[in-house]
Amino acid sequence: MRKLALVAAVAVVAATTPAFAKPTICIRQDDIYNWSSPDDKHLVLENLRHQKALLTLIGTCGGFKFTETLMIRSPGAMGVSCVSRGDMVTTHDLGFRGTCSVVKIEPYTGPVGTHHGGQSGDTQNSSGH
Repeated sequence: MRKLALVAAVAVVAATTPAFAKPTICIRQDDIYNWSSPDDKHLVLENLRHQKALLTLIGTCGGFKFTETLMIRSPGAMGVSCVSRGDMVTTHDLGFRGTCSVVKIEPYTGPVGTHHGGQSGDTQNSSGH
């Protein structure tokens, strides 16, 4: 009986843990219209339907204010896949290549900057194939 109660308690905790929760926003890799960065640890993505997500990053990405091209890679994913935790963001800035990983994604309601990936081709998406 104690084992059954322990298993039930673990199942309840696991079900309410954010790691098991479904994402609340889906920005598809092939649907990025616009992006900006308030600082070197955050990236705001906007899709063609003007849904926005704030990505928290870890790694060596930097210089987003001067970067015109982003590449988002998700090994094994396709362009129709949502940008998700663990995806890699790569920047190129004056010969310096920065790489960081997405550690958190949350809905965003603020303004987005001036990089228009869908309009001018500045944003590149790669599925890792």
